Amino acid sequence: MIRLQRERETRGMSKNALAALARLPHGRCGQLENGRARPPRDSKELVRLAGVLGIADPGSLLDEVGDDA
Repeated sequence: MIRLQRERETRGMSKNALAALARLPHGRCGQLENGRARPPRDSKELVRLAGVLGIADPGSLLDEVGDDA
């Protein structure tokens, strides 16, 4: 699991709701979470997602985390 998924689930958000708040295409969060997309760690989309989630380091959203972290 990557941090993006853990943070989203902790907040009780759907992938589509998070994508909408971050002004990303429908389904983009799913692509990021399942590894089909790996943008640069400083990409605008990660910056937008981090802003919505209140995360200081956008690149950390792609880091692998334990399911219980």
